[in-house]
Amino acid sequence: MLVVAIGYLIFTGVQVSSSYYYTVSEVVSMGNKVQGASLRLEGKVSPGSIQADHGNLNLEFDIFDDSEKSMPVVYKGIIPDLFQENLDVVVEGTVGQDGKFHADRLLTSCPSKYEAAAQDTSPN
Repeated sequence: MLVVAIGYLIFTGVQVSSSYYYTVSEVVSMGNKVQGASLRLEGKVSPGSIQADHGNLNLEFDIFDDSEKSMPVVYKGIIPDLFQENLDVVVEGTVGQDGKFHADRLLTSCPSKYEAAAQDTSPN
């Protein structure tokens, strides 16, 4: 029985760590079917779309993908320091009846310029 329990924990751990991220075009193409479903969405922050109310921790922006489809995102919480236009982000939350993605979590990825700077400063 212990072996089965350990196997189950390993199996569920692998599933959680390999979570699927939807693209904007995938979510847009699903229409109303995704309303209320909890999911992860990835894309780039659309230039000129950021509206932040730092006092109330409210943030609204659009994200887009390679297909150029976009989706508005509403987020309430601490805004990551690296958050900016044209940055790859992952948001976790739900699509509301208003057609906006209501994010509970906002994750940013490091821009490639920081990766290049880190490589240049390494000792030889």
